[in-house]
Amino acid sequence: MRKSGVMPTLDLVEVGEHVCWIVDPLQGYTAATSAFLADGELFGDKMIIVGSPLDPHASPRALRDAMVVDPRSVRGDGSAPDMSSVFGLVRREADRAGRQGYRALRVLAVMDQLVPPDVGTDVLIDHELRMDELVADNAAIMVCAYGRDRFGAATLDHVACVHPRELGNGHSGPSFRMFNSGPDSWTVCGVVDSDGAAAFGAALAAAAALSPALRLRLDDLELMDAAGMRALVEAAAGTSVRRITVEGANPTVRSCWEMLGYSTCEVPVELTP
Repeated sequence: MRKSGVMPTLDLVEVGEHVCWIVDPLQGYTAATSAFLADGELFGDKMIIVGSPLDPHASPRALRDAMVVDPRSVRGDGSAPDMSSVFGLVRREADRAGRQGYRALRVLAVMDQLVPPDVGTDVLIDHELRMDELVADNAAIMVCAYGRDRFGAATLDHVACVHPRELGNGHSGPSFRMFNSGPDSWTVCGVVDSDGAAAFGAALAAAAALSPALRLRLDDLELMDAAGMRALVEAAAGTSVRRITVEGANPTVRSCWEMLGYSTCEVPVELTP
């Protein structure tokens, strides 16, 4: 079972972790990056930084034996990278790491340098869910670093929703989280209400693009209000998904679903025990 929630530091993150690191400009990248890479060195991980750590005062020792990838080289033509290129790089290196004798692949992606200024939140959510599925299925650790002064608060909250774990947001975290829990299976925990309904709908659309049939595990979901349920129904009706099976919903969620009339709607959503 993958862990979820807020982390105090990047020290001793575990294989299978996908972490959203929201970086305060006053604190910078150096200390946490150094600890992250030191643990990778200790445990025998292959270490990659996509983008520079952004701190001009970082010592060569802080970077240790990490491979630093210029974001422009991901495309090979010197232009700005796209998300699919970064995803392809991580997948290839995850496949190679085991054959090369490493315990795992350990990646720090400096999203400030990878994301175009006009990128939509839905694009980021799609990218992060794909990364989450990859990390869950491979011996990998992925930390996605977002500068607080580079992205708006709403974008950061939405991006954090699709990471199991988070560091540095300065509060209790987003109202809900959605992350991979097995083949075609996604866990949703927390509260899906009107504030998070748009992000929830975007996450469902991204997950639907990965599989024609989805399982949503709601064992740790506290509440889904009418806005969240409407987002679920609209995602099921508006994507190519054949079926969404909802498992583990608590009695309150099930009762609300029935009262809203969704149990009799002709949408490919099925609530099961």
